[in-house]
Amino acid sequence: MLNYSCKYKTKASSIYGEPNFTVINNLIKVTNLKYSSSILIPNAQDGIYVLPFARRFEHIDCYEDNIKLLDGGIIDNFECLGIRARIKYSGVNNRIKLITKNYYSSPNNTKYDLVFAVRTLQLKENNSFSISEKLNKLMASVKKGGYLYLMYYLNNDREVDKKQIINYGDLKNLIDLTEWNIIYYRENFKRKTIHNAHPNNSLNHYHNVGSILLQRKKIKSPYVHIKRKCNRTYRAKSIYGESDQQVYDYIYFLKSKYKRKCDVLIVDANDGKNVMPFARYNFNVTCFEDNDIFLYGGIIDNLTTQGLLKRIDDFSLNDNVNVIKENYYSYSLSDKYDFIYVENSINLEKNIKYNMKSKIRKLMSNVREGGYLYIYYDLALDEKDFNNYPSNLYFRKNEIMQYFDLEDWCIEYISERDKKDYCNYIYDKRGRKIGYILAHKKRTRRKYKINYNIEVNNKLNWKAL
Repeated sequence: MLNYSCKYKTKASSIYGEPNFTVINNLIKVTNLKYSSSILIPNAQDGIYVLPFARRFEHIDCYEDNIKLLDGGIIDNFECLGIRARIKYSGVNNRIKLITKNYYSSPNNTKYDLVFAVRTLQLKENNSFSISEKLNKLMASVKKGGYLYLMYYLNNDREVDKKQIINYGDLKNLIDLTEWNIIYYRENFKRKTIHNAHPNNSLNHYHNVGSILLQRKKIKSPYVHIKRKCNRTYRAKSIYGESDQQVYDYIYFLKSKYKRKCDVLIVDANDGKNVMPFARYNFNVTCFEDNDIFLYGGIIDNLTTQGLLKRIDDFSLNDNVNVIKENYYSYSLSDKYDFIYVENSINLEKNIKYNMKSKIRKLMSNVREGGYLYIYYDLALDEKDFNNYPSNLYFRKNEIMQYFDLEDWCIEYISERDKKDYCNYIYDKRGRKIGYILAHKKRTRRKYKINYNIEVNNKLNWKAL
């Protein structure tokens, strides 16, 4: 490592060599980013790309959780100063926010003008996540109109785990062209790129490199242009729109908690709005749907759906999803799940014949000990109106708490909003007041309970006859 000093501060270069300034300059030209633009760099390492961007932009967020890369030390015989010291001595430390966590396992709702992911998709410290999981996480951090730049290694590579290999054309096939424009795409599968020695590869070496620059569309296209459909599977979105951010928050939470393939149940799946994210992140998903239009496609309220089964097939997720073509509340199910996700199911008209208590008890019975139950539900707009808001479909305020025995369940959080919401009009055009609850199952409900009343030192007064 090259160490040198000036009369002001001690400085050191990155142990990963010099950043590719040509790539940085070309990105700035193509994207027209401004000084005030926000930049995200996952896996900042010792700051190889953090500092060049910080000299050009004022808002840089970066993630790193390796102690030696953070604070300095010896890594494979390379002496690392550490990103904290390099930022401190850079003169632009006020522009950089360093987050000492793994980006892919951390909830992050912030959106950025540019997500710059070089040396991150296939790093060994991220091997617990699949390529598609990491790609979806990166995409979720991009603003509408913002950009995502990826550089990755192709085919069998010494620095890449077998499960993280990206073959020619693989990554491009994961891009949804209804949501993203491909600005630049190149995979040098025949030409090798020279890299200098660095930790995990102590000699000068070569890689086959791919790179892609994507721009998130401000308005999603209703179809894919015929030129873009060549050699691709057509993948239609749900008529209910994109899954809420909370779905991805739970996905990352479950990934970090269980460190294994989780079992997820989704009740009343519709055309798969919330099925697809869990399936794409390699969960075992069981879902219930008994409406033929939602299952096989058709028109609902002038909106055309491709159908749950076709969407699962188009996304090549058949191995991850089990569709049961029944009404969940009348189906005998003894299986237990790590996570049950219920959204817009309790209040569906088809479920009015099941009373509220039996629906909640059935959901509880299918949660594994230590598992979680999430319910997103509707509140009655007028609590005294049982004709328009029957008790079998709509909760009254604070009612849902009475169904949870706190000896068996821990309420992680609950929220019931007073404000009327007009989103998702296809569910209810009158507007909605909604609530949601997340509960953790501490133990299986006991079949029998015996209550004892013990009185101590009661004095009996006897009256002589």
